Order: sequence, then structure tokens, then C-alpha cells
Amino acid sequence: MKKSILVICALFSLSACSLFPPPYKATVTQGNFITKEQLSQLKVGMTQSQVIYLLGTPMVRDTFKPNEWHYLYTTKYATPETPKSAASDLTLTFEGDSLTDIKNN
Repeated sequence: MKKSILVICALFSLSACSLFPPPYKATVTQGNFITKEQLSQLKVGMTQSQVIYLLGTPMVRDTFKPNEWHYLYTTKYATPETPKSAASDLTLTFEGDSLTDIKNN
């Protein structure tokens, strides 16, 4: 009797992890999230301070190209079946204090 109870308890304790759904995995987002409204307000000729007010500080300011700012945004979806990821890159080029080029990938 004691052995059968011990065997049943051991079986339930070993299979307990497989009875429940997998743990929740959160979606991870990193970088500067830029909305379509913010992009529509971005215009060539804006000053650097206006761009910072509108979009925030850039993720990357290249040391060798100080007039080029990169706004990066990545999202990693952690689904149990298929982990997916998405990335976006907005590159702004300045000449002096004035915005001259906008590249949105």
C-alpha cells in the first residue's frame, strides 16, 4: 500500500510540469519607438533641437559621422511556436544645425 502511494506521488510530481501551459514570455521592445504622426511632423530644414523635441535623443550618434543620427527600434516577439523579430531604422542627416535628409527603413 505504501509503495503504491509512493509511486503515484512520484508520478504526479514528475509530470506536474507538463500538465500546465508554458510560462508567459513577454514581447521585448528596445530603442526609440517612432509613430506615424511623429514621422509626418518631421520635415527637412528642422533644427537639431526641434528633432530632439519631436523624436527624443537618437540611439546612435556615430563618432566618425557626427551629422548622422540613427533612431533604431527592435521588437522581439517571444511566442512558443515561432519566435519572430522586427526592426526599423530611421537615419537623419544634418548639415550644420539643419536637417537635410531623412531615410526611413
